[in-house]
Amino acid sequence: MFEVRQAILRSLVVLAALLCTSTLSAQDHQKADPSHADIVAAYVDAYNAKDLDAMMALMHDEVQWLSVEGDSVEVFANGKADLAAQMKGYISSPASTTSEIDASLTDGRFVAVREIARWTGKDGTERSQSALAIYEIEGGLVRRVWYYPASR
Repeated sequence: MFEVRQAILRSLVVLAALLCTSTLSAQDHQKADPSHADIVAAYVDAYNAKDLDAMMALMHDEVQWLSVEGDSVEVFANGKADLAAQMKGYISSPASTTSEIDASLTDGRFVAVREIARWTGKDGTERSQSALAIYEIEGGLVRRVWYYPASR
């Protein structure tokens, strides 16, 4: 009976060591891979830098950018090439609008954010507005974005 207890105890020690190792590996993996919120933050940084290549590097080939207004949804861009074409106008514009993530919440593959956009109006006054957006992340890339009406 004593030998059986020792064998069970040794097995439990080995099992505990394996569990600790696999937990550490999972934690290390999470640190190595960007979180979904990190991907959204990287997109906002690229947007603020007007870096179209960096922005598109974060987009899924079949990205969809959707604008939600009341009971309708309008497709702003359908696919990476379409989104890049839409963003080229922004990139070439002399106007300087910056965006920041004020708050975010991640639920699985979705990241909901409150973004605050800031710019200087034609009259020289500082302006801002906020909007809610939901980013869907698939395979480490932005697959869909739903933008909701802005509040001033």
